[in-house]
Amino acid sequence: MIVRLTLGCALLLASRAVAQGWTAEAAAGRALHDPVAARVATTSASLGLGYQGTGRWLYLSAGVPVQGSGPTWSAGGLGGWLPFSTIQGVDLGLNASVNGYAYGASGPNAGGTGGTAELLPTLGWRRGVLSASLSSGISAATDVTGDSSTTRGFHDSAGRLAFALSDGIEVGGDARLLRGEGGDWPYAGGTAELRRAWGGAWAHAGSWLGGHHPRPAASYGAGVRVRVMAGASLQASVRQEPFDPLLWSTPRRTWNLQVSRALGRQRQPRPALLPEVVFGEAVFRLPRKDHAEPPAVVGDFSGWQPVPMVVDGEWWVARVRIAPGVHHFSYRLADGQMMLPPGVPSVDDGFGGRSAVVVVP
Repeated sequence: MIVRLTLGCALLLASRAVAQGWTAEAAAGRALHDPVAARVATTSASLGLGYQGTGRWLYLSAGVPVQGSGPTWSAGGLGGWLPFSTIQGVDLGLNASVNGYAYGASGPNAGGTGGTAELLPTLGWRRGVLSASLSSGISAATDVTGDSSTTRGFHDSAGRLAFALSDGIEVGGDARLLRGEGGDWPYAGGTAELRRAWGGAWAHAGSWLGGHHPRPAASYGAGVRVRVMAGASLQASVRQEPFDPLLWSTPRRTWNLQVSRALGRQRQPRPALLPEVVFGEAVFRLPRKDHAEPPAVVGDFSGWQPVPMVVDGEWWVARVRIAPGVHHFSYRLADGQMMLPPGVPSVDDGFGGRSAVVVVP
């Protein structure tokens, strides 16, 4: 199931907990990919290949009908988070995605092609158990069937506020406003997510607001993911989907069963105190078991101002946009003491102490 990036940085932050690398998937259901599901109403089986990296993803998938005389279809997409800056725990960047699909003729219905695109500048913030995001940009969709084609464009704005009830349990509220074809389309809803060693579960409920939205306007769903063996998981979900102004879909109830298997060797986290740099973003980690209170990262990349570290599973984590070159940094503990990470190259800081060094190519 594709996680659409419309809600901005908050969904991206959640996706960072997903194992990185290539994954093969086999699925059956009526909700395989959002753009496809809007045009294909029959139950189908599919095979797919996906990739989840640090702030980026892609997928390819194809399906055949297993019920009725539905069409064959294929879909693909890519997208990710392009960070611009991080200041005092506030992330500024761009969520971008492109999806394309094609489906064959079925009975009297002609085949077609189409796709969606999103460019959403996003501001994200996380402090302790609270996180928030605001995004505002453009979303567009196009459909081509026979000799006719339709393109829709919207000003797409969204906000999210989430609260971590405890480790691995998060609830949040979402708001969205599409402005374009048909006027204004506001949406409000809530989500809940559970993450555990065995897998996890999620649920959402909400509704499109305003009297001109076709009924039913309510949206709700739930799903569960279970790890069945190393690198493999089983996922099941059901959803009630109303009319979507972007996809121009009809209300429908959908379901999905999916088996996923990671390909190749799984990436293991790098040693906790060695920052990892990917596409200009440095990720600093400290083990939570060694630090009861949240530490911070200080360095020349932040003007030696503290960048708060936040909870990410078993780690305290800070992600910082960082320019190429040699940078000096250290950790500041909750009691104000500075800590030089062991095993990391260090130099004299010119004030009688030492600072750690990270090199960004």
